[in-house]
Amino acid sequence: MATKLKSADIVIVGLGWTGGILAKELADTGLSIVVLERGAPRDTNPDFMYPTIHDELRYAQRHQLMQDVSRETLTFRNNANETALPMRQLGSFLPGEGVGGAGVHWNGTTWRWLPWDHEPLKLTLARYGRSVIPPDMQLQDWGVSYDELESYYDKFEYLCGVSGKAGNLRGQKIEGGNAFEGPRQRELRRDAHKRARHESQPRPRQDSSRERDLYRCRRARIRAAGRARGALRLCARQRASDAALRDRQAL
Repeated sequence: MATKLKSADIVIVGLGWTGGILAKELADTGLSIVVLERGAPRDTNPDFMYPTIHDELRYAQRHQLMQDVSRETLTFRNNANETALPMRQLGSFLPGEGVGGAGVHWNGTTWRWLPWDHEPLKLTLARYGRSVIPPDMQLQDWGVSYDELESYYDKFEYLCGVSGKAGNLRGQKIEGGNAFEGPRQRELRRDAHKRARHESQPRPRQDSSRERDLYRCRRARIRAAGRARGALRLCARQRASDAALRDRQAL
């Protein structure tokens, strides 16, 4: 028998970044809000603490952060003449589930689109001309420019506690930030840890400046695209060891 729950004024399906922001904005109305989410609740401790976070069998092979397609899935077809069939095996498309949605699925990583991402047709024509666009390429703009969305990017980042270093502040390139990003109107948050009375320090990391060993790291990259965790670290360590070996051989 179905369980009848208490009625609510607003029901939001999915508590990821979008649903969470909607719930926060609507909370000021004083209306009652219920949010529905598929999957188990997760928290920093114990789900994303060591050694659980490095469980490659759980996350890379069994896809615990992803939708269980043996229970519920979506259908797919390549064109309108085909019969849509259910997807029963995860591939490059990895729909996440659980409280937090894609914010958990992607390790909480967020970034702004570049101005070109919003207007690829307009900016390509302005820089290179129409001759570089193949006749059969369906290239078009989103219809909303970076400048039109900048204030919303800013609001989202401050609401959700996105931290880092600006690389372009009101058109001026800032050393230490991403020099290729679009202009920001203000700096990102960098002092949240101080307000919480925490100490912070830079963490060393190994990011390759050029592509190496594409074949060896291909599977690791595919896994990392779904969960951005252990496999990427393994790939980075492999690259670092290869670089160290080459440097040693050069001596």
